[in-house]
Amino acid sequence: MINTVSKFLIIIFAALNILYLIWMLTTGNTTYIQPTRTQKGISTLILMPSKNSYAYQSKNSNMQSSCYTLGPFNSSKSASLVAKNINDFGLATETRKQKTMQTLNFMVYLQAFSSLSEAEKVVKDISKHKIKNYRIIKHGPYKNAISLGSFDSLDKARRHSEYVRYLGYDAQYTARKKPKEVFWIDYDEPFGSKAPVISWTKKIDPRASVQRIPKACDF
Repeated sequence: MINTVSKFLIIIFAALNILYLIWMLTTGNTTYIQPTRTQKGISTLILMPSKNSYAYQSKNSNMQSSCYTLGPFNSSKSASLVAKNINDFGLATETRKQKTMQTLNFMVYLQAFSSLSEAEKVVKDISKHKIKNYRIIKHGPYKNAISLGSFDSLDKARRHSEYVRYLGYDAQYTARKKPKEVFWIDYDEPFGSKAPVISWTKKIDPRASVQRIPKACDF
């Protein structure tokens, strides 16, 4: 008798569970209210774009762009002509100046002596060897030093100084420089446009040696 009652109760509970499941799948979820995304008096958070990438959203369009700098140009005229080609291609540019030092040549020399007479004695001794273009520097920071020639490459200056050392003199070499102003063109380029800036530069100034360098965009 007890087993019969237990079986009957199990059947009833199972039926109730099935009915409850059917009710939840049909009408039960209509009572659920989705919470609001905002609350009155509290402003929502807005995700800002990252500034740590070369790519950015162009101010003038919805196209993704990369930023570059092109240079250095030795003359403002060449930079202006290349910038005009970039503008005609549909891209904005900004030309900026940069002060740098230009290497004129490399001088081989003997360090300054304590007096002019001492330098003259060394020059008389140098004249016995096959060394050309030597002279005493009488003014400036190298006063009473002896110049042993100027060369257009570092390799030539190094070889000449080694030869002079072989003769018994403590020859040095140094780069002679002067201030110089160069020009760079900054521009942004939409992905896929590929402006031929290097080709334009070669046509305008064949002697120019420029590079296109990626740079961080100004937001």
